[in-house]
Amino acid sequence: MLEFEKIERPLPANFVMSNLLLLAGAGQNVGKTSFGVACIQYLKRLNYKVYALKITPHFHSENPAHLIVQEKDFQISLEKDINGSKDSSRLLRAGADEVFFVQTKSDQALAKAFNLVSTLADNQVLWVCESGGLREIVEPGLFLYFKMKDQFPIKASAQRLIPLANRIVAFDGINFDFSPEEIQIQNHRFCLK
Repeated sequence: MLEFEKIERPLPANFVMSNLLLLAGAGQNVGKTSFGVACIQYLKRLNYKVYALKITPHFHSENPAHLIVQEKDFQISLEKDINGSKDSSRLLRAGADEVFFVQTKSDQALAKAFNLVSTLADNQVLWVCESGGLREIVEPGLFLYFKMKDQFPIKASAQRLIPLANRIVAFDGINFDFSPEEIQIQNHRFCLK
């Protein structure tokens, strides 16, 4: 297990990470993970090295398998179960070279955990990340916000995140109104075509 104190670096006020595709949305079952899977498959077809990151603002398990960092307010583990039913397993099955699962208990813990995870790959690696809270501390290359077709967000978090999105993606339960092929990579930076 990594010892956080030995690799901790100062927390920047705001992260800028142009090689990050950030996915967030209006609750569960709006297609975030399904789209992340499709993006990973698309990027792997283009021969990119891809890491996936699934962040949750609460602890699902106090003792996840393949734990690499354990702090009182966050955990970082590697997903290695390619046959599992968890979202992180789906991202691994899609072809991600590594999948990190981060569980946090606060916004400050999220910043510390992301600060650490972002050091685990060089800037040639493309990241696909699912997290709503991360957008408030990271400026990604591309930020997609997911919602159900004809859904109008009412949550305060949606009101904050929607104006920050490069694209709002509608999902009807089967199809999206946007595809991974509409994403472009320029010098390991995500952008819209």
